[in-house]
Amino acid sequence: MTPDIVGMRITRSIQSVENDMDELLAKASELMVEIARGRLAIVDQAHSTQRPMARVAAMQRSLIEARSELVRAHSDLSKLAETMDIPIRCPENAEDEHEVLSEIAA
Repeated sequence: MTPDIVGMRITRSIQSVENDMDELLAKASELMVEIARGRLAIVDQAHSTQRPMARVAAMQRSLIEARSELVRAHSDLSKLAETMDIPIRCPENAEDEHEVLSEIAA
């Protein structure tokens, strides 16, 4: 395999993982909404669903941290490709996204 082909494969894979991670974050958020709405619909006492909601919230935090690590890996790979003169096509705002995700995770 040539460096260009390797670069294209990695680019496609990391973008796919980023998209899948974003979809998983969205689905986790939908789950939280469903739990909260379900509690309202059945007029359940808040304490009975508080623990599962806290667990989903903890999972969301972990997903955000994982997404931040993925952005960092993407940035590292982009810099590596630049030093190796491998053409890359990454979003121009990838560094901005990294900064925002880092601030949120902190």
